[in-house]
Amino acid sequence: MSGILSRLVRPARPLLSAFVDAVEPVFVALAPGARWIVVEVSGDRRDPPIAAEAAGMPPSSGDLAFYRVSRRGAVFLGHGSSLPEPVRRAFRSRGNAETELRLQADRVVTTQIKVPVEASGFAAQIVASRLDRLTPWRPEKLLHGFHVASKPGGDGQLTVDVVATSREIVAAGISRLAAFGLVPSRVGSAGEPVEERLRIDLLKGENDTLRKTRRRRIAAGTLAVLVLTLAGFIASIAALSMSTSEVANAQAALDATRRKMVGASGSGGIREREAAMLEAKTPEQASFVLIDRLATILPETTTLDELDILPQSLRLAGTSTEASSLVAIIEAEPALSQASFAAPVTRQEDGRDRFDISVIRAGKDGAPAP
Repeated sequence: MSGILSRLVRPARPLLSAFVDAVEPVFVALAPGARWIVVEVSGDRRDPPIAAEAAGMPPSSGDLAFYRVSRRGAVFLGHGSSLPEPVRRAFRSRGNAETELRLQADRVVTTQIKVPVEASGFAAQIVASRLDRLTPWRPEKLLHGFHVASKPGGDGQLTVDVVATSREIVAAGISRLAAFGLVPSRVGSAGEPVEERLRIDLLKGENDTLRKTRRRRIAAGTLAVLVLTLAGFIASIAALSMSTSEVANAQAALDATRRKMVGASGSGGIREREAAMLEAKTPEQASFVLIDRLATILPETTTLDELDILPQSLRLAGTSTEASSLVAIIEAEPALSQASFAAPVTRQEDGRDRFDISVIRAGKDGAPAP
């Protein structure tokens, strides 16, 4: 079943991925949760860690500073060498929480390069082609990441921040965290602010299982909403079709009943009179429907003193401040036609106009009623 669903979704996967990219920051902002931030601090070795590691010496083993970051900011929890036991228990109980490892600034290479705006889509290739001149490590031992600025600078070019280090340094940092029961979701430079999320991940998201799970849930929820919406749309169309069919069947049954009643009531004038009476009971000709429509279409400033409803005509008399527009308003009603003033409109002392209008009632097909 999952294989069939995967094949059906495959054509829309790029569009779905773009939608997840757009809404994921909103989910993170609404429910950021708490994060563990682990920052390497300087050790006792005098040699720079990069120079020592490049010379084949083991990486420096400075201490670790632990932080807990939430909506209220960053809270320092302590150093790894003297970490309180309650904090260690929290790590063990929430070992799968979002964790970031920030490598000591002198254990990574950080630099900036400029690229034209037109070449922003090739930033990855441009950075990869320059790494051998920017770092002391061979390509197979190198991990790197970059971040492209969203807007060009004053020179019209985009700034690309690049961070690189060796696989051994990253592996050593991950191994040190394992002693505390933590697995880093992302690894980057300690040069970035602790309160902010890591911009450049040297692991390129491969270790960020929480983000992968979040993206899968967003995609699954989006697909579920689309499926439910489509199912609701189809159900609405089906219900509308069934309702239309039921109305048509009911109308056909009513017409058949009328014909039977007329056929069983005699002949000649009696039959014609009864047919006219049945015809007058349709919604188009019923008096209570006509009165309701008049109450709806007439302006609020119009008051009726007289209302005479006859089979073929209608007479309305009263006062209004909009008497000149009443004829057009009445003729716009499908069941009424040929509205005209039966007497001249006169102005009263209170400023209102007295009118007397006669109207022809239309039949079922728009013609005058029988």
